[in-house]
Amino acid sequence: VSLHAANDELRDELVPINRRYPIAVLMEACDEYLDIKGRRLSFEWALISGVNDRNRDASELAELCHARRLPAHVNLIPLNPTPGYEVRGSSRIQVHAFRDRLEALGVNATVRQNRGTDIAAACGQLAAGQPVRLTARDQRDSK
Repeated sequence: VSLHAANDELRDELVPINRRYPIAVLMEACDEYLDIKGRRLSFEWALISGVNDRNRDASELAELCHARRLPAHVNLIPLNPTPGYEVRGSSRIQVHAFRDRLEALGVNATVRQNRGTDIAAACGQLAAGQPVRLTARDQRDSK
């Protein structure tokens, strides 16, 4: 689950679909998944410096993880630098501090490695700066 924020105010900014499906609705779906599949959830969390890498964010995330019947795992992803996107990813030190805070709160967390950043091929970078072109089919489907 691409979570990135554990409160609706911040998640509305980071993940606009949250306005339609707020965290409470998302967590209901997550709990249904747990009931049906019985498999642990994984929350993806792209760390943005000063935005969602604070102690408060870790505490809110830990609450969501522990509220599930089977506590969720968190994949921490340092945000990749992307041309045209003003915010910056958390430093390596802050990423590890956030992970340590989660672990101190009893959350299983893994720091994902960035790959491809050195050649601008990391997630979100390949299409950055490219104009979006709609095909006739895309335009027809959006009506």
